[in-house]
Amino acid sequence: MLNEALLAIGPVPIAAGILLLLVAAVYTHRFSSSKSATAGKLKLDPETLQIPQTISPKIPYIGHVLGFVEDGHSYFSSLCARTSLPVFTIRMAKVKLSIVKPELARHLPKVRHFSLSPLVQQLFGRPLALGEFSRSLLKEEDEMSRKFGPEVSRLFREEFIPNKNLRKYVEEIDGYVLREVGAMKSGQKIFLEDWIFKTLVGALGKSLWGGDNGPFSDPEFYNIIKNLDTFLMNMKRLNAPFNFMIDEKLLTARRFVRERLEAFSFEEYAEKCARGSTDAIKETFLGRVRELCITYGAATGGWTDYQLLLIAGLGPNVMAASTWMFHHLADPELLTQVRSELDEFVKQSEGSIDVANMSEACPLVLATWYEVLRTHGGFSLGRYVHEDTTLAGKYLLKKGSYTLAPLRPHHQDRQIWGAAADQFLPGRFLKEDGSLDELQRKLRVYGVFGTLCPGRYLAVHMAMALTVRLLLAFDMTPLNGSHKPPSENKDTIAGLATPALDVEVVMRRLENAPEGLEISFKSNRQEF
Repeated sequence: MLNEALLAIGPVPIAAGILLLLVAAVYTHRFSSSKSATAGKLKLDPETLQIPQTISPKIPYIGHVLGFVEDGHSYFSSLCARTSLPVFTIRMAKVKLSIVKPELARHLPKVRHFSLSPLVQQLFGRPLALGEFSRSLLKEEDEMSRKFGPEVSRLFREEFIPNKNLRKYVEEIDGYVLREVGAMKSGQKIFLEDWIFKTLVGALGKSLWGGDNGPFSDPEFYNIIKNLDTFLMNMKRLNAPFNFMIDEKLLTARRFVRERLEAFSFEEYAEKCARGSTDAIKETFLGRVRELCITYGAATGGWTDYQLLLIAGLGPNVMAASTWMFHHLADPELLTQVRSELDEFVKQSEGSIDVANMSEACPLVLATWYEVLRTHGGFSLGRYVHEDTTLAGKYLLKKGSYTLAPLRPHHQDRQIWGAAADQFLPGRFLKEDGSLDELQRKLRVYGVFGTLCPGRYLAVHMAMALTVRLLLAFDMTPLNGSHKPPSENKDTIAGLATPALDVEVVMRRLENAPEGLEISFKSNRQEF
């Protein structure tokens, strides 16, 4: 089984996102198909199709598994570098993986019979301790459950792409961020990744999960976030086949979060909505997600499972990207230039900035964000093959296998990014006059299988709001001296890799920090 091979193929983060949202929400899904294709199974001619050549590991049977355990997603990228084949197959225990290199990735959106939900079930079933009903729904074993993925994708597009919804979420989330930044004292010590996780995931949770009426309003909110951080950042370890192989601390953290979510009564939440304290229940995001799950056969007893899947898809990617943003902004020269842009933006905006205008007003800030996605977007995107199908009209992908597209070979390609592709250089995304160019369109963190992460706009606006708030209010000084970006965590299961080390910094409030700064989203455009 895939879990037993410890395979961790990233879903879309959420582009979340922000990936997600980076990279991508875990429910973002559809069966990709060519517009000219007819319904039903493909008529395949085995004599004219090639089965991707198998690359054997150095250590028979377990070599590829050990390679992934040691190097994470970088192992798949290293395999791509070792062969001239545009697509090849590896076996990890009983799992068959077809790995697609960048030169064939443009054909992936046209491939039929790809599915995401069964892959999500394999990746997240054990780490999140999903129940049998939830796993059955994600396996898409019947016609009803196969309609679930496209409907969830539609719901996410309707929720996170329209400007009116973005405006609401940006302002709500910034309100929570402002509260956390305002509560920070000069001289306070924080662990950077931990603070960003609590702030962003907490803000996102409150905004999407019913505000003061939802589970993130629990008096033990910070304990929930702390334990959520502990187990979401260690899902690869939670994927071990037996509990005795897992650190008890991780099992305790997962149990704590599940118990708190299970204690949240959706019926009480609905009653509060009906009393007018918030919008009517059917108009809330939480209510629509629940109604959709039930419509397609999900058991009400599995509601905690569906919430955890949403949190796992929506939160970690934007947190990882934002953390890397501040690590790289520790470079004194880059920080000075970025602050100069932000100061001028605030001055010209008279204390009320529209984050939708940042691409024009602060191109270096956005260029730094794009370079973070490129540099740390070395994860892999995958799909399950639920019927025999073809790639590029030449290669046969067998039913029951998985197709994987590592992103690092593309994001490190010197023909695209220049001779210094291995260096962190935000300027590569700028024209000679300092404005943004179109190079960001070559980033693939938002998807390669024909469906882009619907949360990508929300993710970047969240990150921009946090960047503005922190950079204009505080200086960060690491306790251990120089602040250099740490190495990447190889245990990240999905989306952007998190830092391998959480850096402790001292926050010192700037004397000229702007007072009463307002952040909004007013423009009728989406530049990111």
